[in-house]
Amino acid sequence: MKTAPMLAWTFNSHLGGEEQALFGLIDHDDTPSWKLDEWGAMAADFKKLQKMGFPRKLEPQAAIAYSFESRVASSPNGPSNTVKQYITTPYMEQKHNAFAPLYNDNIDVAVINIAHEDLSPYKLVVVPGEYLMTQASADAIRNYVKAGGTVIMTAFSAKVDETNQWFNTPLPGRLSDVFGLKTNAFYRNTAPLTGKIGDSAFTTTINFYEVLEPSTAKVMARFSNIDGSPPVITVNTLGKGQAIYVATPAQPSIMQPLYRSLYKQLKIVPGPKTPEGVYARIVDGRTLYVNASYGPKDVVLDGKGTSVLTGKTWNGTLHLDADGVDLLQ
Repeated sequence: MKTAPMLAWTFNSHLGGEEQALFGLIDHDDTPSWKLDEWGAMAADFKKLQKMGFPRKLEPQAAIAYSFESRVASSPNGPSNTVKQYITTPYMEQKHNAFAPLYNDNIDVAVINIAHEDLSPYKLVVVPGEYLMTQASADAIRNYVKAGGTVIMTAFSAKVDETNQWFNTPLPGRLSDVFGLKTNAFYRNTAPLTGKIGDSAFTTTINFYEVLEPSTAKVMARFSNIDGSPPVITVNTLGKGQAIYVATPAQPSIMQPLYRSLYKQLKIVPGPKTPEGVYARIVDGRTLYVNASYGPKDVVLDGKGTSVLTGKTWNGTLHLDADGVDLLQ
């Protein structure tokens, strides 16, 4: 597999126009800019990497649902629209909150429209805050679960149909039987919500929650500081698979322990352990580390590793400068 060509967004810096302060590889005085040396260093690294499994083939184990129509419906125009009063956690924030724990565990994740995608390759499909639920999307979820898939849906999901009309059937619309429950009452607590998912305690940063009324679903976890200890997570078996419902909007404090409780069962293998802001993938037996944070990071290694890029050997700890990258073998 060969690397794709690299093209700089701007080669020559412009003297005028909307991009006149966007600096290219050649400066405004027609001399090489400092960026040219960086570009050369990247090209040299890519030349080494192209025979080592890069660009790598992605085979995501998990998928996050996204729908432009749902995003628009959940944030309508007009200050008096009651949807804005109801949904106070923006659509994209919920997507990011569902995505981040998987990404931080160094697991490849696809972002898909569930109405137009084959869900069978994924071990886990997450449907966070999908306010608008089309018939095609509901059918895809139902068939995926029946066939043995695991789906997680969070609060604010499946409230309106494809015409943006509120369902006049039990919620989540078109999927109440799949998740084995009904959502009815909802509240916004003044204090963070607490509880335990397995052995992991959680404290919410988004304190909205729905009151779940399980029928065939079983309770996985409950709130500990709400009267009656209502469910925070339920699971329902349908066919060969399972449908999990989360009573709160997607947030890392709940999604992370939930995901981790499922990894072994779903045979999802997290990537190497890294500090926050550092991401890693194993490619052809070597480990690629990328520091995406603004400061230096130290990564704990299990033994020794030698850098393919620099030839330096690291014992026990890999040091990465801000924006630093290394490939160890």
